[in-house]
Amino acid sequence: MPANSFAVIPGAGAQYMVGLIPHPFRQDADFRYLTGVLQKNLIAVFESSCRGGKFTLFVPDEDLRREAWEAAPISCRAAMELFGADNAHPISQFGVRMQHMVATASSVLLDVDRNKGQIPRETPALRKAMDLGQTRPLETLMHRMRWEKSAAEVDLMQASASATAAAMKECIQLSRPSVQEAQLAAVFEYRCKMAGAQRNSFPSVVAGGADACVIHYLRNDKALLDGQLLLMDAGCERHGYASDVTRCWPVNGRFSSEQAAVYQVVQHVHRQCVNYCRPGHTLRELHNLSIQLLSEGLADLGVCGSMSPSVIARDAYSKFYPHSVGHYLGGDVHDTASIGHDKPFQPGVVLAVEPALYIPNDPEKYRAVAGIGIRLEDDVLVTEQGPVVLSKDVPLEMSEIEDLVGTAAHIAQHGL
Repeated sequence: MPANSFAVIPGAGAQYMVGLIPHPFRQDADFRYLTGVLQKNLIAVFESSCRGGKFTLFVPDEDLRREAWEAAPISCRAAMELFGADNAHPISQFGVRMQHMVATASSVLLDVDRNKGQIPRETPALRKAMDLGQTRPLETLMHRMRWEKSAAEVDLMQASASATAAAMKECIQLSRPSVQEAQLAAVFEYRCKMAGAQRNSFPSVVAGGADACVIHYLRNDKALLDGQLLLMDAGCERHGYASDVTRCWPVNGRFSSEQAAVYQVVQHVHRQCVNYCRPGHTLRELHNLSIQLLSEGLADLGVCGSMSPSVIARDAYSKFYPHSVGHYLGGDVHDTASIGHDKPFQPGVVLAVEPALYIPNDPEKYRAVAGIGIRLEDDVLVTEQGPVVLSKDVPLEMSEIEDLVGTAAHIAQHGL
């Protein structure tokens, strides 16, 4: 932070389903990273001066009626004794204290659109600082801090990935014709929470058959059919760190020759892309590698007619592969979004690597491979020694997957 400046970062507020019924609360990733506090409606202020830094936490005012419904929020005393705040004040004092701080600071680090802009909109001193050009964005600084993970953070991400891997492996074991997509989604969430996860890191995608070609298929409302492939994209969040894994497997335990052909193309690209996750390489280079390799695979499959791989790689590939090869992973499932795709990977960076092919469900045009969607995704840690796959416990080889499908001895116990 610049000398004689301060940063303002609000925690997340409640989001409501209807009326006064809230969604389960999830803290803002940046706020959690800086404070460790998991309660709602807080504001943290960090000061930088010649006398050193200072951390102040503004907490909800006492409200006995509200506490009867929601329990007591964090107190000023707890903010200092448990969370290390140098000072703590009721949030009703925030506006007055901002007047003095803005008047004496050289700059204010503030994301004006965080929490829909509520804090600057309701705080005249911060609005004045914005009008005077005194504010600077905080997000880019936060993302640079959070992009490279410490050893302790890597341990937490490994625990999250391991919980996801075990839960997804059980879903493979429970798969068979007539099982509902929603049932597998429920098993995944249950197993992750039993392993210590607080929540899914995003709504699970459990897509049978041609629905695998819908990238964010969230309905999960169909029964699986014999002969279908199932695509599952799921992850959990454990103590503030997310995982994100995708696997595809045959519902009846055997890949058809056409399914196997598409799977092998994507698996080869996945293997090469994971191996590319090394210091000095970039996300853009990784994506370009995936385009080149998938274009070669599309040519081999014959789905682009007589087009050569180089012609496919110019643009034709996007019909079958319309998304990026990956994204950064951490406190959010799509983490540190302000980090550019041309920034060289550093040791400690974690990213989800997810090459894919989606063949449109047009049998007249694509014949036996029509409607096949394959995405293979793993969570990869960049190290000096090479990539480490945190989610390696989920089978990737076709033979291992086939041996696992439908083998759960306790299917009856689950009612599947």
